[in-house]
Amino acid sequence: MNSKIASLPPSPIRLMHDRKRSSSIDLGLGQPTLLPDPAPFDAANEWVRVHGCPYAPNAGLPELRENIASIYGGPFCGSRENVCVTSGSQEAIYLTIKTLLEPGRDEVLITDPGYLSYQRCCDIEGVNCRSVRLSPEDGFSVKADDLLAALTPATRMIMLGSPANPTGSVIAEPEMQRLSGALLQRAGPPVFVAVDEVYRELSFQPGAYRSLLELYPHTLAFQSLSKSCALTGLRVGFLIGPPDAVAAVTRTHALLMLAVNTHAQEVALAITREPERLSAHHGWYRRQLDLLHTLARDHQLQIVDPQGAFFCMLRLPDRFASSELAAEELLESHDVVTVPGSVFGSCGEGFLRITWAAHPADLTEGFQRIARFFARA
Repeated sequence: MNSKIASLPPSPIRLMHDRKRSSSIDLGLGQPTLLPDPAPFDAANEWVRVHGCPYAPNAGLPELRENIASIYGGPFCGSRENVCVTSGSQEAIYLTIKTLLEPGRDEVLITDPGYLSYQRCCDIEGVNCRSVRLSPEDGFSVKADDLLAALTPATRMIMLGSPANPTGSVIAEPEMQRLSGALLQRAGPPVFVAVDEVYRELSFQPGAYRSLLELYPHTLAFQSLSKSCALTGLRVGFLIGPPDAVAAVTRTHALLMLAVNTHAQEVALAITREPERLSAHHGWYRRQLDLLHTLARDHQLQIVDPQGAFFCMLRLPDRFASSELAAEELLESHDVVTVPGSVFGSCGEGFLRITWAAHPADLTEGFQRIARFFARA
């Protein structure tokens, strides 16, 4: 067996989820509880009834790619050559690292805390990975100067999330402008900035969401229908970026997948023909965020205020020695599933990651139980 795969530990998030009982309140897994709109499935079923279910092109259905480029691509990535359809954003993340980075030579910067797959994908591909620490006092926000100070001659990629899992932070536009401007002036090969935007439609800052795709020509964006449309099981995602990078990733994708299944792409096509479907759930999540703030205030629980996604970091009382032990004890004693903050890096220690995508009644009950758990002597 490949030694890197053999040494890869199981996902701590899934380990906590697998311990869930039928009575548990699940505030751990990033799983939407809303039902998806059936109309795109009806359209896809009708297409298959007429045309069958043949292979799709390796990079994805041309019209779907054109739609994605039109919706998300900005001034630099506005054609279908800028898009590859992948099996969820997770495949796009892994293939980007595998395809565009040279093992043992190139370096990636990630944030701490950050989505744990970035580090793991780098590890199994033998790509060097370094972390830039984020502070809860700043809302775990990304600071361009911290990223720029961490660059070395070996840095070929910066991986960010916006809105971010696990923190819910959104990169501020001035920080994006500072980062893109400095990187464009940097000598040597361009540094890719890979931005995980799967929660883009779930941004709750004032004004329209701004993407680094609009500012920096060497941006790679990961997108998906999983969270915006409650379609985690459909497994349709997108890589958006410079055409030469997308073409290279498509070659690797073709070896791994050939193509994403045609029926799922037809569902995605029906959605992107009416782009307003992508943000149809925004209002429900906005109300959930309001409920989150109310519950935190009423129960005197400290959260790092999320600006997007459907996660937040909940601060632990000082008496807990570790977030891992706290999450295990909370599950065993009060039957609430959460995720230890340390899963996402050392800067996540002292916190639990909470998802507020749960049903409102479950979120309410979960916070009541957490408050009782914290109040124990």
